Amino acid sequence: MRRMRWERGAISVCLLSVAACGGMEMYSGSTQRDGGASADGAAWGGPSAPPSTGTRWQPVPTETCGRHGIAWVEVDEVCGATDSPDYLAGFAAPILRDGALVERPGETRPRRTLFAVDATHLWVLDVTDPATATRTGLVAGLGQPLAVEAHARGLLLAAGGEGLLLLDITAHEDPVKVATVALPGPALGVAVAGEKAYVAAGNAGLAVVDLAAEPPALSRVIPVPGFAAAAAVRDGRAYLAACQSLVVVDLATDAVLGQAWLEGATQDGLLVAPAKSVALEGNVAFVAAGRFGAVAVDVTDPSAPVVRGNCTRAADQSFYASGVRIADGWLYVAGGEWGILPVPLTGPAPACATLTMPELPPTPGSDAECTTDPPWQVLPWQQSWVPPPVPERGRDPVQTLVSGGVVYAFGDARRIGARAVEIRQAGPTLARLGRFEEPQLVAAVSARDDRVLVIGPGGGLFARDDTALLAPLPESPPVARTGVAGALLDDGRWLVATEKGEIHVEGAAGPIALNQRIWPRGLTAQGSTVLVPTPTSLGTVAVDSRTVHWTSLPKKAELPAAVAATDGRVVVAAPEWTAAVPFAAGWGVALTPSGTMAAHLVFDDVDILDASRWREALPRRLLAFGAHGAGEVAALGRSAGLTVHQSPPLRLDLPGGTYQDLAVAGDLAYVVALDRGLYRSSLVTVEVAASGLRLVAIESFTGQATSVAVDGERLYVGDGDRGVRVYQRAGSALVPLGILEVQAVAP
Repeated sequence: MRRMRWERGAISVCLLSVAACGGMEMYSGSTQRDGGASADGAAWGGPSAPPSTGTRWQPVPTETCGRHGIAWVEVDEVCGATDSPDYLAGFAAPILRDGALVERPGETRPRRTLFAVDATHLWVLDVTDPATATRTGLVAGLGQPLAVEAHARGLLLAAGGEGLLLLDITAHEDPVKVATVALPGPALGVAVAGEKAYVAAGNAGLAVVDLAAEPPALSRVIPVPGFAAAAAVRDGRAYLAACQSLVVVDLATDAVLGQAWLEGATQDGLLVAPAKSVALEGNVAFVAAGRFGAVAVDVTDPSAPVVRGNCTRAADQSFYASGVRIADGWLYVAGGEWGILPVPLTGPAPACATLTMPELPPTPGSDAECTTDPPWQVLPWQQSWVPPPVPERGRDPVQTLVSGGVVYAFGDARRIGARAVEIRQAGPTLARLGRFEEPQLVAAVSARDDRVLVIGPGGGLFARDDTALLAPLPESPPVARTGVAGALLDDGRWLVATEKGEIHVEGAAGPIALNQRIWPRGLTAQGSTVLVPTPTSLGTVAVDSRTVHWTSLPKKAELPAAVAATDGRVVVAAPEWTAAVPFAAGWGVALTPSGTMAAHLVFDDVDILDASRWREALPRRLLAFGAHGAGEVAALGRSAGLTVHQSPPLRLDLPGGTYQDLAVAGDLAYVVALDRGLYRSSLVTVEVAASGLRLVAIESFTGQATSVAVDGERLYVGDGDRGVRVYQRAGSALVPLGILEVQAVAP
């Protein structure tokens, strides 16, 4: 395997091939940046880490180490890979992209509602008080909303392949789609002038939509050179950021008046200066252009526009301009992982009047070494296993919105797997006023004897309540809000584990220190005993005597292992293993390994070394005991399956995805999966019978499924977005009873 070495902030490269250097060949070399990677399972494939904000991965063929392979290079997410069949899928990432602000009367001051889009949903945010920005609505079923503009008739969404959408926002918290205008190309950006909407539609050009018609209708499409990514309209002309150039169009005649762009915008076959967003000030069009920052184009003579200069951070490769907006004498450049660059437009010298060449990342070369390391030693999977802690806030904007002296920055942050809007004061200092952040409220949920333990920032201890679904208990442990895993013991006591390896038990004088990292859902309880797997051992914790015994695993667990227990039996499975390991249970003393179980058949010892499958989705393993034996879910890449270990084993293929948790009750198994890119989750119900497994139902919902638990006739699904979803079990059917809404406690 060849591991590419690149400087911090350089183009990340990852090469894939079949075999080389004496074994399975997997190439990796993605650059690491502050904040880590987003959750695995992104819709658009590529190396282990997500691309830099504003870019996407594109494969290019290469020949290295005597083998043909694929080099993954970062290209602009709007202007790169435009011919790929997965072009629009590349926008499905946990990041907000644009927004529109609408005011409405209030009792003491106008209410301010911010409508933000993330290529999957419309987020409705109350930003009247920036310090306490809150979400009041979340709307799905709107195609791929990439850009948004307010209009007298409502809200306009450039919704990718869905076209241009018109929404009625009379009720701000409940927008309603009232019209869809199909377009000959993807709707990437929208500008409004009077009763016309001008939609950048990629290779199709500029689509003009008549908003006065009932319903709104496409009136014409203006062909333009290049790939229309965004548009600005003024005085009867359209100014298009068309990837390869800035194009000026006369809207009266539909004629292209002129175009201009940087020399050397394409190097080694890659577009390094993408024209992707445009804003106007006087006789200058400012165009966002990646590492080149904001490019100033003089359009005094629209038939002969001239590049005047640019504003960038030439030596800082974390700077990547994706959006430009202008207000009150300032240009705001959304600079990706660098942040927001404010540029004054008034002063003794014109803004961005000097052309500065930025330092560009190197293209794929020969700086490499051969290695046969397996994926878990090459890929930074630890940063993808769970959403990592939030780093310095206010980074990764892909676009801004300026209104009333406030700058709203959209995007923060793909690399931490959280959608957010940073709210700052307009002007040179960009003082922080507030922030809205995608909720991550629940990490795990456990249920037993009408008690429910919720782990996460919105966590606590609850009792079953037929009226309120779940009622908080006064003895709720504060540690539930900071823990990563938990369980309810047979006698009803709660147990919470922290990431650094402390186990807190209800009524105990203090925590039991394991001095081992515990991952989310990384323990199980049986009786008054807790089992915790580590990379090399299985810990047996006797809660009452506070003693810990360690049993060595037959082989190392490279990724966080799953564990399940029942009377007389324990099973451990690391995600990369092809077969789980059973133990004979000697409670209170060290356990005894007793061979291996049947292989799960989702992947084998060769498949697990295929780094390309890891990049589709990391291997996962879930375990739970039921009436028919030990059940396990195994997943790698786009393959997944449920196996029930009896003689002979039963197996069922599952849809590919990032599976989060498994629960078994009687003849039914319940599995939850999460697609962070689409902000969508699935609850899968499987019937277990002696003759085989049968898929009963798949329920999808907007949110972040993290865990599932069963207690008698109730099923509980932990939803990081809202709280706990409660279902009534009626045979093999699930009847939704409601959602226990929880809130995080301010730090």
